[in-house]
Amino acid sequence: MARIRAWFGLQQQELALYLGISQQLVHSIESGRQNMGYLVADAMLPLARQLPEPITQLDEPLPAALPPGSPAPDAGTLDFRRRVCLQRAAKLRAQAGQLARRAHVAQRWQLALPALLPPTDAPDPERAAWLTGWLHRRARPLTAEEVTRWRLLLAQAGALEAEAALLAAS
Repeated sequence: MARIRAWFGLQQQELALYLGISQQLVHSIESGRQNMGYLVADAMLPLARQLPEPITQLDEPLPAALPPGSPAPDAGTLDFRRRVCLQRAAKLRAQAGQLARRAHVAQRWQLALPALLPPTDAPDPERAAWLTGWLHRRARPLTAEEVTRWRLLLAQAGALEAEAALLAAS
């Protein structure tokens, strides 16, 4: 019964109306609290004959297209969603760009660090210690968490851009 409802997109109340029984009886049959009687089974038979063979996979593949005669989609809604996707993707790419720029700047500091560190016998040891710490903070690479965030931002932006491309082709 649940498979028939799912296939035909029926609510319990709608199937009950079709079968000429109460919605409570449909619910009881689906939940296993009551057996389906002969009259109900006979009334469901025309619907059951329309079902495809059960798929042995866990997930039924999505149809490639809608049936012929389906109305055209609302172009305004699709275009609005496309623009929203592109705007969000641009924001995500900007955030990823900031992280990438930070990583590249840190790498430049790492390369310059040996030439910039004060000598061990600097005349002002306090200033030398401060400068050494400051330089090392500038040369600190991104953390694993920041690199992960960068990857996720790019993945999300790419997904939004792919959605926008599909919407533009609609």
